[in-house]
Amino acid sequence: MISVDHNNQDKSSKKDMEKLVIGIVGKNGSGKDSVADFLVDNYGARKLVFSDMLKEALSIFIDDNEIGRLDMSWLSTNLRDKYGEGVLARGMKRRVSSSKEEILVISGVRDFGELEMIRSFQKNIFIAVKADPEIRWQRMTSRQIKADDKVSFEDFLDREELESEKRIEDLCFSVDYTINNDGEKDSLFVEVDRMLTDYLKKKF
Repeated sequence: MISVDHNNQDKSSKKDMEKLVIGIVGKNGSGKDSVADFLVDNYGARKLVFSDMLKEALSIFIDDNEIGRLDMSWLSTNLRDKYGEGVLARGMKRRVSSSKEEILVISGVRDFGELEMIRSFQKNIFIAVKADPEIRWQRMTSRQIKADDKVSFEDFLDREELESEKRIEDLCFSVDYTINNDGEKDSLFVEVDRMLTDYLKKKF
């Protein structure tokens, strides 16, 4: 017979209630990770990224430097088709629950199962980061983080028609805050500070 330690379950549940979980949605090059990194550096948050789980899975079979956005998009789409929209959310929730930090920022939310997971925490914020397509393309091609980041503007726009990218537009209708990131990083960070100040005033 398997015994369940209800005391440990209660402790885990209480810890989860104390955590502030911040979800970020945005298209490639919008500045999601810039916002997340700012929260890590200035608010002591821990950054979690949905695509990291996909990259970890793919790295079993492919060298890290060969893994591109299209590879992760393919894997995420097939996982969702097979196991439902909540498949990545279940994995991420385990990571959030096991974290010691009080603020968790999740960058790269891509479906409503993931949003539902974020909303399951009592303290949560859902943010959209937006920027002009050409600005996003310039950022992506200049940094080349992924293996297939160096693409023409036309190919970049074609990728935006992928199913995984279309979900992002739908999710943006469910956010608590929208941050425009067409300008410099300093302006972006001012907006993030304002957003958190506004949230804390409303909630506490």
